[in-house]
Amino acid sequence: MIRLLLAAAIFVPILTGWSSTPISGTTYYLSPSGSDANDGRTLGTPWLTPRHSVTCGDVILASSSTAYAAANFRTGQWGVVNCPAGNNVAWLKCAVFNTCKITINSTGHNAMAPTQSYWGIQGWEVSATTFSGNQCFNAYAPDFTHTVHHIIFANNVANGCGDGGITVGSSVIGGPASVGTDYVAIVGNIVYNAAQDNANCYSGIDIVPPTNSDYLPGTHIYIAGNYVWGNVDPNPCGGGTPSDGNGILVDTPDATLYQGQIVIENNIAIYNGGAGIRANVSTSGAPILIRYNTSFGNETGAINGFCGEIEDISSFTTQVWFNIAQTTATTACNGAKPYYGLYANAANATDLIFSNWVYSAAGNNTGNNAPSGFAYGVNLTGASANFTGPTTNPGAPNCSGLGTTSVCAASIAAHFTPTASGAGNYGFQPILATSTSNPLFPQWLCNVGLPAGLITMGCGVTYS
Repeated sequence: MIRLLLAAAIFVPILTGWSSTPISGTTYYLSPSGSDANDGRTLGTPWLTPRHSVTCGDVILASSSTAYAAANFRTGQWGVVNCPAGNNVAWLKCAVFNTCKITINSTGHNAMAPTQSYWGIQGWEVSATTFSGNQCFNAYAPDFTHTVHHIIFANNVANGCGDGGITVGSSVIGGPASVGTDYVAIVGNIVYNAAQDNANCYSGIDIVPPTNSDYLPGTHIYIAGNYVWGNVDPNPCGGGTPSDGNGILVDTPDATLYQGQIVIENNIAIYNGGAGIRANVSTSGAPILIRYNTSFGNETGAINGFCGEIEDISSFTTQVWFNIAQTTATTACNGAKPYYGLYANAANATDLIFSNWVYSAAGNNTGNNAPSGFAYGVNLTGASANFTGPTTNPGAPNCSGLGTTSVCAASIAAHFTPTASGAGNYGFQPILATSTSNPLFPQWLCNVGLPAGLITMGCGVTYS
């Protein structure tokens, strides 16, 4: 009971007053054969890039094509979005899910990289044939003075990348650390095999040091409904033994620069090279809340580090609860270390890890190298979640002809459905068609018109 009361104290109230009705605007059109000299208002006069001034609620509808050039969506190719209410985005949306495709084929070039605030990316697939320096989807500051905020990546597929499938938060190279990214929603995406670069070590979804655009309460970074698998660093990478290849990584936010709440909920992370989910923070700062995730069969790479399905690494004010963390292996990682369901390193008394379903066939349920007053709460250990199965690596995604990533990944969700008595209350939960009470849900997402079925919405609820 004491642990539950302490956990409640970490929740930050969500701001009220948001609308729950998507705000509509003007529809524009985009094509790989378009021109930025066109007006973009008809299928016959499409734009070539999103480098146009638009308004929140507007949609740039991209025609189906595999001929989109990565160069048309990088830094400098994004227009300013007028958003006086600060509670919506302009969408760059594929007309038909998974039929707008970009292949990165040159070194050091990202693909889908909005560098202005209030943009949403929806329905695209990005792959790479050349991996060095390439990120499939990313958001970062365009210059040394402007922090980018209110960015959404929803219903996209990162299918083979070099330096991360979806990466957000870093300031520009050579710029001040006070410039970065804030208010990011990564919802309902597939991220596969996105850490192939030998020059750098990355993960499937990377949140590298973000920067506050404001200090309002509520969730600033929201990662939910994603399917993340097979992201494995090559050996060597970054000049040495792999350090990453995690499914989802929150990497070293600085307490002096970032204090926004980060939420990771209802994701599936399987067969990644590092941890399924890792909070890796060098100083206390942003609350990181991790719940209702399923993590299984990770740590497949020769990673030089800790060895757990879900890891709290020097991460203060971090809370981990109602997850499934399961492994059938005894050892993993570089040096064949003991492989734990949960692992905490240099945590402290502000960290709460409790009420998780944890299973290691070897009995390595929880590992702890935390001398700073940390202790695990009560977790359910000793029994397999008995997933429906088969529990195997799904391989490369093929979403052609399917409406959303959740439909494309339906078999993954089905195979990793727990059948053990009581286990259904833990890990990835079925996506509901109606809103539910969720004090962690960013209410500004209620305005943006997310595709149905990606996540369970938490709109229309007031918290105090």
